[in-house]
Amino acid sequence: MADIYHRPIIIGTAGHIDHGKTTLTQRLTGVNTDRLPEERTRGISIDLGFADFTLPSGQHAALIDVPGHERFIRNMVAGVHGMDAVMLVVAADEGIMPQTREHLDILTLLGVEMGLTVITKADTVESEWLPIVEEAVSEALTGSFLQQSPVLVVDSVSGRGIPELLEALDTLIQQVPVRSASGLVQLPVDRVFSVRGFGTVVTGTLVSGTIRPEDSLEVVPGPYPVRVRGLEVHSRKVEYAVAGQRVAVNLAGIDKDHVHRGKMLATPGTVKAVDILAVDVSLLGTSPELDQRSRVHVHLGTAEAIGRLYWYDRDRLAPGERAFAELRLESPVPASRHDRFLIRSYSPVITVGGGRVVEVGVHHKRKEPELISRLDLLAHGSVQDVVQAQLRACPDPCLIDTLAERTGYPLAEVEHLCQTNPEVLYGPERQVLLRTFLVPLADLLLQFLKEYHQAHPLRPGIERERLRERLWPQWTLKSTLFVVNRVDGAVLDREWVRMDDFVPRVSGPWSQEIDSLYQAIHTSGLKPVGAEQLMAQTGIAADHFFDILEHLLQQQRIVRLDEGLYISDTVFGEGRGRVVQALADQTSLTTSELKEVLGANRRFAVLFLELLDVMHITRRVGESRTLAS
Repeated sequence: MADIYHRPIIIGTAGHIDHGKTTLTQRLTGVNTDRLPEERTRGISIDLGFADFTLPSGQHAALIDVPGHERFIRNMVAGVHGMDAVMLVVAADEGIMPQTREHLDILTLLGVEMGLTVITKADTVESEWLPIVEEAVSEALTGSFLQQSPVLVVDSVSGRGIPELLEALDTLIQQVPVRSASGLVQLPVDRVFSVRGFGTVVTGTLVSGTIRPEDSLEVVPGPYPVRVRGLEVHSRKVEYAVAGQRVAVNLAGIDKDHVHRGKMLATPGTVKAVDILAVDVSLLGTSPELDQRSRVHVHLGTAEAIGRLYWYDRDRLAPGERAFAELRLESPVPASRHDRFLIRSYSPVITVGGGRVVEVGVHHKRKEPELISRLDLLAHGSVQDVVQAQLRACPDPCLIDTLAERTGYPLAEVEHLCQTNPEVLYGPERQVLLRTFLVPLADLLLQFLKEYHQAHPLRPGIERERLRERLWPQWTLKSTLFVVNRVDGAVLDREWVRMDDFVPRVSGPWSQEIDSLYQAIHTSGLKPVGAEQLMAQTGIAADHFFDILEHLLQQQRIVRLDEGLYISDTVFGEGRGRVVQALADQTSLTTSELKEVLGANRRFAVLFLELLDVMHITRRVGESRTLAS
């Protein structure tokens, strides 16, 4: 496989209906890509067709044949995203037609940059007519990405010009950049079917990453977790598939009804289905003016949705102009930054423009300060500038995976930039934060701890989860600890966060209340009373009571028997001594027998014995207990 598949190449067709795209495809590949009965009956392509063939050099290539009828533009667009190069097909007997021009616009807007032009049906016209057609084609291609590309004359029926076309394609594909097989898996789905005995199969062009059998992926929107059962490339079973290949993926864990064209197979957690996109839009010179809230058809990958355009810095966009906008969709689509999209007017449905996704799932207000300059940086800045801009937009710790997702750049590249940037804090938690953002966070944390220690001088600090709830409730505990561990003057001590020079201290009034509470707990013996009753007995205010309880626990003067129930260290020691002695004498005793040894009711005896089990002093065997060692 490595010899002929080392450069995965996908060539597409484009052009007006009945200009011979499918016939040309069949001549090159030997495959009639009109697979639907209706296509063969009517003699026109309705949906995408796929085939593969070998070029004179031995290089293998896939070929996507698209329908040419204006009614099936949505199907044509679904095939363009995977093309490395295109054959623009023009029939000699008709020349440039409306769908020729619209297909060329679509190819340009969706970022196809390489290709050649094929004039077909050469044997159906007089030889004197061909130069006229070639001149018209050259004029139509002026200013397009095909302007300097070869124009070849062929006849698919007789075979005229086919060898020269194959040679030209062979030369063309050597200039196509090789797609990276590293990175996250993204496969926009264009076909779904079920195979008896195998289950659901999806096909598409693998845009990025590598897929192997047994990989865990997900279908988005959903998301639906799936497992890869097997792979085929050009109808051959393979051990892996890489970016740039047409792939059929047999999936376990999903029914055929839950996946369709427009969904995406992706690395779990890396692609979102969203209905809001910040986009960089360009209109064709032939487009009508688009007002604020213009309703449009949006094509992205193999997905299609209806949405509205909200211009950030204007009320309308004129033909041939470019601007940033928020695209609000009526249904979510899988999208990532840098994705190209096409827009067609709502009615009549014609291609009017397209562009790139700048941000995914982020809503902006029109008058947001410096919004346009920030979007311009995200759209056109260097990788380093874009990563830095996203970091400036994250005043709290951000997962490196999230940062890579937001920037649209490979995880390894983003991680390396963060690790080598002295302005960025990076830790084993795989989180990042600009150093400048740590200053206000540190001031907030230290001031809070200072006030907390003043109000709670007996406590060893504040529990880390409670700190998160009090200071940064929207954060994860992981983010909270990321900051705590980087603030000079703060320390994480087991489950407590405190100032590094703080030591719990006991002063006058506190001493009396500590002794009062301890005596109350000690007096209750092995028949402890609840916290509310202890408060009533001692008269200690609630804001002091639990601090004193925690202090007594930290000093090991009391033992927690259960939530809200405590016994003194002396009572615990005496009870433990009785149980140990009894089991030393009798070897094994039941709970009822040990209840008598303790002189407690069954509820408190069970709690006491379970505590001894946890402390590995006793061991439960059936309904009895023995000494643990």
